[in-house]
Amino acid sequence: MISLSNAHSEKTIHTPGARSIREVVFGVNDGLVSITGLVVGVTASRMSPHHILLAGLAAAMAATVAMALGQYLSTTAQNEYFVSERNREVREVQEIPEEERQEVEAIYKHQGFSTEQVKWLTDHVTSDKDRWVDFMMKEELGIMMDSLDSPWMSAGVMALAVIVGSIPPILPYVLTNNTHLALTWAIVLAIVMSFALGVTKAKVAKGNWWKSGVQFVAVAGIAVVVGIVAGHMLSLII
Repeated sequence: MISLSNAHSEKTIHTPGARSIREVVFGVNDGLVSITGLVVGVTASRMSPHHILLAGLAAAMAATVAMALGQYLSTTAQNEYFVSERNREVREVQEIPEEERQEVEAIYKHQGFSTEQVKWLTDHVTSDKDRWVDFMMKEELGIMMDSLDSPWMSAGVMALAVIVGSIPPILPYVLTNNTHLALTWAIVLAIVMSFALGVTKAKVAKGNWWKSGVQFVAVAGIAVVVGIVAGHMLSLII
């Protein structure tokens, strides 16, 4: 069985707001890092600005579709798991009610209620099977059925996030045919976006904004370095 402390942790993780934040941060960062690495790499391989732009747009479209579909499938799988867990709790309440009642008592005892209070609360919860099942889902498993995520909404949020993250490294190649100037601005915009994303994440999570910003910039920096190395290697091969 899942401990009460773990249940509260899981309950927080599965709220729609928390998941939306995670989707936005993950999607923007994925689009930003992957497309930055790609445009830096193809620029280093001495491709023309037009071909660099086409490669960036194609990669952004592919990343958007792939991430959105992945988010849709993962959210659907999560919802199906939650439903199956509720069905299991329903069966247990019907087939082994005494054991389930003891679990309710154990939860209330763990929360510090007195013996009399535990008995009264347990009687109240177990007097209605729907309430009983909902209680077990929330307190034992950390799952609240009224907070299930919409697969289509999650996919849409992820797709939009990836698109937003893909814009900074691609935009300079739209505005200028000067490859070196476009590359410089792509890297600068990627760094600024990475730092802003890190700060945003820290503000939401109430963490250290400076440390978070630097961490996100470091990730983007790694993508730039990998892109440069890969691009030079490709220029030698092709």
